[in-house]
Amino acid sequence: MGKLFIFDMGEVLILNVKNLQAIAGRFGFEYKPFRAFYGIYDKDLMEGKMDGMDFLRIMGEKYNVKVDDNLFIKDFHPLPNYFIMETIDKLREKGHRCVLGSNTFAPHMEVVRNMDDKPLAHLDHLYLSYEMGIAKPDVEFFKYILREENVGPEDAVFVDDRIDNINAASSLSINSLLYDKDRREENKEFFEAYLR
Repeated sequence: MGKLFIFDMGEVLILNVKNLQAIAGRFGFEYKPFRAFYGIYDKDLMEGKMDGMDFLRIMGEKYNVKVDDNLFIKDFHPLPNYFIMETIDKLREKGHRCVLGSNTFAPHMEVVRNMDDKPLAHLDHLYLSYEMGIAKPDVEFFKYILREENVGPEDAVFVDDRIDNINAASSLSINSLLYDKDRREENKEFFEAYLR
């Protein structure tokens, strides 16, 4: 029986996800304080409790700037990660199921769904935090996916670029890879164990 692979989206399935840096640059905001300000609202955005335009309205008031467009769409320019897309195809050919498990929200998904290379089309299913109402690193995020997929943690594999998310999955005994696009040999070795 194949494994269930849960792939993160930002900096795993897609690259160049520096949306906040782009918004900060557009208005000349200093990035670190702006990132901290965004962090106040991040969980609500990712769990679908707040709309992207609500945040941009609050941002406009705080920084005294005019925001007419949805900058979570306009200033978001992701690139496909061909290595992961090809790896997913190979894993599925070997009988593994591959799903997305992402902290994300509607405007980013609109952009990703419209990408020319269609990275989402390589996956069997999409688990999106704003639809689930739970965000990583909450262990309930992983439990939700395991329940939906009817799979035990010992039969799941998680791939993410953030150590807090990896630690949460590992606490449930889900085998995990802390993904770094620059560690090519290590990434290849990890996946090859499932491609034999």
